[in-house]
Amino acid sequence: MAKKKRFSLDTRAFAQIWANHISKPSANDWRKFVLALFERFTSANELSNQAFLLSQDKQWKKWDDEKKYSFLSERAYSKATVLRRNLKENGQEVELPDGYKTRKGNTSTRVTISELGAIFAKS
Repeated sequence: MAKKKRFSLDTRAFAQIWANHISKPSANDWRKFVLALFERFTSANELSNQAFLLSQDKQWKKWDDEKKYSFLSERAYSKATVLRRNLKENGQEVELPDGYKTRKGNTSTRVTISELGAIFAKS
């Protein structure tokens, strides 16, 4: 079976970009963070990511910032939350760049613990 292509985000480089963005007020923005990741992980030495993007869209090099953002935002969020959880288990609290809660254009309404308890109490 052929190996499935995917877009790869090296953890060390990802974390360095993340740390850089949250340490500078002018860069502490989810959108800026995602676009910086896109630039880094599609650079000249990222041939496997370039091949993946080419397999998805032959015109990927002409993408505007909105297309780049929509492609990578949820992938970045998923990776960041896993890393953040692992760091928290190791006793280190790390914030995500500002704006991550509205990365899809609005805030989500999360279920509180009390609401979850009420749901199970009805069962």
